Amino acid sequence: MAIAIALLVVCLPIITLCYIGRCLVSPWGTCVQCRPGGTNRTCRACNGTGMRPRIGWQLYTYARRLRDGTR
Repeated sequence: MAIAIALLVVCLPIITLCYIGRCLVSPWGTCVQCRPGGTNRTCRACNGTGMRPRIGWQLYTYARRLRDGTR
């Protein structure tokens, strides 16, 4: 059990930092609903573009707006 906790303590920050880096480098990901081709012009999730902001980027934007007081 101690080995599992130690691995979790070591791996979780690394995974988190990698995801933050990915969100900063490429904040847009493929739309889950349009994934096969990205050509669904009636998709409400991405407005037909095939690209959506990543969850991490959405959370960052939300937190930034809360801090700035614009929301």
